[in-house]
Amino acid sequence: MTQFKRTSSIFSISNCIVLAVFMFPITFMTVRHGVHVSLFALLLIALIIFFQSKQAHFRFEDKTDLIVILCFCGPILAVLLGQLFRSKIHMAAFDGPSRIVFAGFVYLLLKSRQIAYIKILDVAIPVGLLCVLTAVTLNPGAYWGDRFATYFVDPNTLGSQTFILALIIFLSITPGQGESWWLLLLKLMGGVAGIYVSIYSGSRGAWLAGPFIFLLFLLIRCGDSCRAQGAERFRIALQTSTIVIASIILFCLAFYFSDAVSSRVISGYHEIRNWFTGENFDSSAGTRLSIWKFSVQFASESLLFGYGEEKNMMQLLSNSPLNIPANEIAINTMALTGPHSDILSKLLSSGLFGLFAYLCLLFVPFFFYYVHRNSLLTDKRRAARTGLYYITGVFIAGLSNEQLSLKYLCTFYGLMTATLLAQVLQAPASGSSQPFANSTTKENKAPIHG
Repeated sequence: MTQFKRTSSIFSISNCIVLAVFMFPITFMTVRHGVHVSLFALLLIALIIFFQSKQAHFRFEDKTDLIVILCFCGPILAVLLGQLFRSKIHMAAFDGPSRIVFAGFVYLLLKSRQIAYIKILDVAIPVGLLCVLTAVTLNPGAYWGDRFATYFVDPNTLGSQTFILALIIFLSITPGQGESWWLLLLKLMGGVAGIYVSIYSGSRGAWLAGPFIFLLFLLIRCGDSCRAQGAERFRIALQTSTIVIASIILFCLAFYFSDAVSSRVISGYHEIRNWFTGENFDSSAGTRLSIWKFSVQFASESLLFGYGEEKNMMQLLSNSPLNIPANEIAINTMALTGPHSDILSKLLSSGLFGLFAYLCLLFVPFFFYYVHRNSLLTDKRRAARTGLYYITGVFIAGLSNEQLSLKYLCTFYGLMTATLLAQVLQAPASGSSQPFANSTTKENKAPIHG
């Protein structure tokens, strides 16, 4: 009887984990604070299991777990260090970084259970993008002018996130590799919905991530082709060529037939050219370039620890020699919207320590994904490649649109990274010694090609 209760408990916990992982991509940009529910639900499960365990403390399986946790703790430590240096504590600055710390503990929970998280995301991400399309369709009052937005997600963030997730969906499609037709149809619908929303949100910074993600995809596929032989090599080359050619054709069609694409691209070119020639600084791209130029100059005045939150930054700026009429537009815009760059945002708020923590948060997981990109286990390999595409997209889009500035963005990044890392670094089904219970499904081995 006791054994039966224990087994029932394990399955109920596993079901709760599956539900929380399934829901966070769906609620991310459709329900305000919805993504936080999944984070705190998973954190609560982790704490309950930890305190119920006979283990007196967390035992990391190896140094990899410690590195991951330190990486997730980096941003909050950088914020704390900067505030201690300035002798001024501002608790609101810990909101976003704390979500990433919580995601680190969720990673320990997810890693300890043999659940195929990548299969959950295969369904949840396209469903989430379809929900986003439904939200912007049913609530046109949330638009910023003629650009898509939701009642709590601005066009730049909406366009960046939907574009990255849509590309991930399309690159995860594996026809003829055991993928069901209904899942293939769902992915196609979700991917198209994501691209559509991205186009009409008008986020040009997001579109810049496309070539870099495709370049990474080509490098990975070239590696697959080199390891394959005969018919398998031909199949990989044919599939890769088809994806590349189709992508180029679709971009050309979108540019030619969609005013939303062509007008944004052409205007962006002229805005950048006019800024460099000095003809016009007061344009969307021109103002952003002015902000970046000014931010680099301003950051040098407090390079090591930064200025803290934006309100404090603006107060200090009032006495800066950089506060001149020529910088007025850049200063006012930055005060309202931030520096429009994750790198500059972290550099200004937390200095070099904050920038280092941000880069570690991106590239430490990237390293683990890269190492496991050719795993013989299908789920690990697919999760690793998804992680590579996702972080590449976040980094490139983050150069011109802040991707890790608000709480819900930090929560989504933390959960997405923790989930994919848990899949990639998951211990074998037998022999795990983690304090969390083991459980449920086994991965299948498959060839590395395809």
